[in-house]
Amino acid sequence: MVMKKDETSRRASWSGIAEQLEYWIESGRLQAGQRLPSEESLAKELGCHRDTLRTAIRCLAGEGKLTRRKGSGFTVAMPRFRRNLYDFEPLWYFLQQNRRQFTSRVISMERLKPVPRVARLLKLNEAGEAYRLCRLRFLDGTPAILETTYLSALRVRDLERFDLAKNSLFEIMATEYGIYADSGNQTLSITYADEMEAELLQIPVLQPLLLLRGVTRDDYGIPIESFSAVIRNDQFGFEGILRAGEPDSRELV
Repeated sequence: MVMKKDETSRRASWSGIAEQLEYWIESGRLQAGQRLPSEESLAKELGCHRDTLRTAIRCLAGEGKLTRRKGSGFTVAMPRFRRNLYDFEPLWYFLQQNRRQFTSRVISMERLKPVPRVARLLKLNEAGEAYRLCRLRFLDGTPAILETTYLSALRVRDLERFDLAKNSLFEIMATEYGIYADSGNQTLSITYADEMEAELLQIPVLQPLLLLRGVTRDDYGIPIESFSAVIRNDQFGFEGILRAGEPDSRELV
C-alpha cells in the first residue's frame, strides 16, 4: 500500500485506515513488538468508527503486519523472514546465514500405514509403512511452523533412535542411510488455524496461515519425503525470484 501524508489520509474506509496504520509501521511510529494503542484512542486519532478500525486491524493481521496473542491484544509483527520459493537448501541453513535462531520440538513420531494419498506420493506398495514425524519449529523462540513429514519406513529403518529435535533430518538421511535430497516440488496456499494448530502456534483459532506442501526426491528421482507445514505469516514470507531471458526448467506448481 502507498500512503499519503498523515493529515490527508484520514479516510473513513477501512482500507484507508489500514493504509494509515501500515504507514505508521513503515515510518517507525509503531515499532516491531509494540502493542497497539487502545481502540478508543486509535479511533479518535484516526477519525473513524471503532468497527471500521477493527476491520482494518484484521486486514493487517491477515497480511502478517500485526499479530495477536490471547489476552494481549494486537502488536506490530516482527520483520518476517523471506525465502525464495525456488531455494532448495534446508530452512535451518538460510536462517543460520541470516543469524536467526531456529529450534525444534518433536510433537510426535510414529510408524503407521499412511493414507492412500501419502502412499502414492511416496510410491509405497499396499503393505508399505511410513514414519509420520510432527515437529514444532521456533524462530527466535517464537513458535512459527508446525510441520508434518512422512518417510518410507523401509528406507529409514529405526529412525526413532535419532534426536530429531536437535539434528537435521536431511543430514541424518545422508550420513546414516546414504540418501541425498536432490529435487522436489511444493505448493503454497492459505489455510486457517484449527484448535490444535492455534494452541501450538500460540495464535487465535481461524487465524490465516500459509500452507506449504510438497515432495522431496533423491538423486535417482525416488521420493524421500512427503511433507506439509502450516506457517505463521507474521513470521515467514515466500517469494518467487524471476529473471527475464533466463530459461529455467523449474516449475512453480
